[in-house]
Amino acid sequence: MLPDYLTFLRFQDKRFLPFLYLITLILLGFYWKNNGYVITRQDAWLVSGIVALIAFDVIFDLKAFWSYKRGVGNIDFSFFDGRRLSRAERLLSQPLAAGLLACCAVWLMIQGCLALPSAVYQLGCLFIFSPLVVYLMYGFVRHSCIKLVETGGAEKVKYKNLYRYVLLQMLVTVTLNVLTVVPLRNNPDFRLSEGYLSPRLMVATLVLCAIVLALNLFMARLSKCYVFLGRLFLKEIDFYFASSFPCRSLHAIPFWLRMVVLLLAQLAWIPLVALALTLLGWDIWFAAWFLLCVVPSLSYCYLHLYWRWQNDFMMSCDMYFRYIEIKKLNDLW
Repeated sequence: MLPDYLTFLRFQDKRFLPFLYLITLILLGFYWKNNGYVITRQDAWLVSGIVALIAFDVIFDLKAFWSYKRGVGNIDFSFFDGRRLSRAERLLSQPLAAGLLACCAVWLMIQGCLALPSAVYQLGCLFIFSPLVVYLMYGFVRHSCIKLVETGGAEKVKYKNLYRYVLLQMLVTVTLNVLTVVPLRNNPDFRLSEGYLSPRLMVATLVLCAIVLALNLFMARLSKCYVFLGRLFLKEIDFYFASSFPCRSLHAIPFWLRMVVLLLAQLAWIPLVALALTLLGWDIWFAAWFLLCVVPSLSYCYLHLYWRWQNDFMMSCDMYFRYIEIKKLNDLW
């Protein structure tokens, strides 16, 4: 007997909500720590942007996931019989629109939280209710995406290759990285006014790049296998989506050795960037300094995501062909 839609939601939310709280609290905690353990009204838009990007990220693949669930038919969707997709639902099912709405909602929530008399209450409300805003947006879009799947697949391929797909994810990741570390511009260890060749600045930047790399690799552990299967059902990707495999020789070596190579590259890169900026005499913002210095780590993150997601795509193709064969056998009976 197939579980009904509402039963599956309860099962899914027991796992999704703790994970959502974990990710949101890690990112907001980093921002709070980097900002000197305070959050003021001046930080409202930056914090709202972090939460909005989290909302965008969890909603981006939602339609594909429910296309997979609808395709394999392991859930009873009779709950949606006779229900139509409204214009508002169609609009908010777009990840960008949902992210912008979450941003505005969190900004208003922050204004309310900061009106509380104690900093403990302010931070408590912020850390408790920010993930809930994302969850409420996720729940609404989830309901809409299931109706949207019924409208059919894409008329043409939406994502031509995995390079562009990973690039979009990296843009979200880099933006999150910048928003969480930008408060460090006021930290004495990151004062650019002391000179780019300051040993304290370069060591602090190296440690920051290592932390950002570890956080990004932790986020990259989520599998996209079922998402790619759903996109195959929707015809948003084809079987040539990930036909190439970049940097095979680097992928062939053990992970720990890759990290050693990356550490050596990062150690050489930061002084080179500092020397180049000193010779050019440029005064740049801290965010630009961070982005220039973190290039080796971000480049590896891109390759790491590509390698993992290509493997996930190959698994999804195998599942798709198995599904087609099983469906043919069932039609014969």
